[in-house]
Amino acid sequence: MPAAALVVEDHPLYRSALLHLLAQIFGSGEVAAASSAEEGLRVAAGEPRLRVVLLDPGLPGMSGVEAIAAFRRQAPAAALIAVSASEDRREAAAAFRAGAIAFVSKAASTELIADVVRRAAAAELKEPAWVTPAGIGPAAEAPLPVLTPRQLEILALLCQGHPNKEIGLRVGLAEVTVKMHVTSLFRQLGVANRTQAALAARRLGLHSGG
Repeated sequence: MPAAALVVEDHPLYRSALLHLLAQIFGSGEVAAASSAEEGLRVAAGEPRLRVVLLDPGLPGMSGVEAIAAFRRQAPAAALIAVSASEDRREAAAAFRAGAIAFVSKAASTELIADVVRRAAAAELKEPAWVTPAGIGPAAEAPLPVLTPRQLEILALLCQGHPNKEIGLRVGLAEVTVKMHVTSLFRQLGVANRTQAALAARRLGLHSGG
């Protein structure tokens, strides 16, 4: 029987919890699961009756805005709910721009998540919803960091794993100048290191990972 709901989550315990929750809403035979966005997209391709997709935007591999946009293309009729460990307003806003109907904190109660899923499946969410432990609110209006073309160039090379010295050689800047740009990028992205910067860039749609 084709599934009505799909959970895309790499954490086994949380995936099981979401599957149990969705089975109570749709029925045990109506729920499918995947542990990565890539696997989820393959599952979605064979599920023409999908009404809801619950997607963790922090998955390894394809993630964030990239993953949300891919599911929007693969399952355009399904309501896409991002279920995230983050409560960053910028990540929520980026998810909404990519096509999510709700951005749900993993710290929200089971009852709250179930309510959002039911409303999304019934097409009752007319506006994107931001769901925190405190309840359901309107979409988070948070501007993305405004980066200069030079900063975007350096961010792309940083995401590819290049050290400051090599970035400097590639863009024609002194290593100390690159370090200043990287420090500024960390501040604007709200991160503490290069790994966090790369993850934030992908989740916010500032770098595709290609």
